[in-house]
Amino acid sequence: MRRVLLCAILALSLPLSACMGGGLGDAQRGDGNNFTIAWNAQPPTLDPLMTTSTATRDIARNFFEPLITLDSENKVKPVLAKSVSLSDDGTLVRFKLRSDVKFHDGSMMEASDVVASLNAWIEKASVGQLFFSKAEVSSPAKDEVEVRLPDPLFIALTLLADQGQLPGIQPKEILGEAGSDPVKEFIGTGPYMMKKWNTDQYVQLARFDDYISPEGKADGTAGQKRAAFDNIFFYFVNDPSTRMSGLQTGEYDAANALPPDNIDMLEGDDNISVTTGDNGFNAAIFNKKTGVMSDPNMRRAVLAATNIDDVQKAAFSQDKLFDTNGALMPKSSEWYSNEGLSEYNNPNPERVAELLKKADYNGEPVRILTSREYEEHYNNAVVMNQELNEVGIKSRLIVTDWATVLQNRTDESSYEIFITGFSPTSTPLTQVFFDPVWPGWTDSPEIEDAFDKVIHAPSSDRAVSAKDNLQKAFYDYLPVLKFGGRTTTTGIRSGFSGHVFTAASGDIFYNVHPDEG
Repeated sequence: MRRVLLCAILALSLPLSACMGGGLGDAQRGDGNNFTIAWNAQPPTLDPLMTTSTATRDIARNFFEPLITLDSENKVKPVLAKSVSLSDDGTLVRFKLRSDVKFHDGSMMEASDVVASLNAWIEKASVGQLFFSKAEVSSPAKDEVEVRLPDPLFIALTLLADQGQLPGIQPKEILGEAGSDPVKEFIGTGPYMMKKWNTDQYVQLARFDDYISPEGKADGTAGQKRAAFDNIFFYFVNDPSTRMSGLQTGEYDAANALPPDNIDMLEGDDNISVTTGDNGFNAAIFNKKTGVMSDPNMRRAVLAATNIDDVQKAAFSQDKLFDTNGALMPKSSEWYSNEGLSEYNNPNPERVAELLKKADYNGEPVRILTSREYEEHYNNAVVMNQELNEVGIKSRLIVTDWATVLQNRTDESSYEIFITGFSPTSTPLTQVFFDPVWPGWTDSPEIEDAFDKVIHAPSSDRAVSAKDNLQKAFYDYLPVLKFGGRTTTTGIRSGFSGHVFTAASGDIFYNVHPDEG
């Protein structure tokens, strides 16, 4: 099966301002019943169908909601759906819809909105295109929606609940106006409404007073949601030390991506509650379409030149904050495999020389895109650059703001490697670097074949059993060089409760509230 994804998922250059309703103008941090967060990076868009950015995911989940989601144990739970089922043959997903869901514009959610939203997700989002491109979405009754698949897909519910590109339900009129472009209005169903995006400064969310929560105890992104504040502000603060000092002084109520060197100090501060959690992994993404890295021997030479321990230590300082697992999935996952790991984190200069000779490498420049807005990316890149030069690969860093990295990585003539991070997933199939139109441009018949074996497996158990083939194909082709697992640390001032961090979902703020008393 040839995986053809829409280039729309790469759309990064769109207006970075959007409003719904009024704003607070030049609002001061801490004014009124507000909760203020120092956030490390501005999202490229707040339309989750158009990007895999974690900043988009973590902000947009406050105003967009899906039909189903994953709890803290990666179990599928209903949100806007009353119930969901997958047929025994794996070809029919049936949703029973809640009747009490209201959009932020005051209209009630109808089955036609759900059909339009799922079709938009299939058209625009990478997971939708990859797994559901031939699915038919329909509404057999006013409170039911069905997704009919041409072939069995026993992981369908997990994919529909994936947080990476949230299939949020929106009014059909908004989606119709947008077509294949990003939506211009962010009207969802969540506990907070999108109110204002002040470019390079903040996103303001306002409480939705007519919100009716899903049932059940809050658990990951499942269960009860309760908006306790009039407004939540995500202030964009690129420098990690500035985020930390603002948290310490009380300028901000919370801050994410705190500097690893200072975690022990923050953990000893009685005024701050610190949460450190698994946050996926960073990786070097190779430009496989053109240039020297289009040769697999060059990519293998980079692998043979890289000391993963040093790369990770530079980014995360303490051993407890990272690992050097080169597998596609964590060791705790049923998808974990040790296939192809023999040459991972095994630097070998002689092997490098052999591979460079096979690639006919003649000292061509290797440009590495990175940004200090993600300090861990930058520190990874600094060490990798040094190690590549030590073995004769003429690399150099190109350091810009993150928005420029996002733009440049779509231009095949601009780089050989870029550094980015990937959030945890419940299955390796949803990793975006496998998509042939995502920057780096993976093109491997062996990976295609391994995907087919998983997708068309006759049961979920048989799908998981194909993991070794997938990881072998990954290491034979080497679309990216994984740096190992990473963590991230979020801090919140004392006096607040309700913040949750899960590996699958990241930071969840919509249930944060002041402590009683």
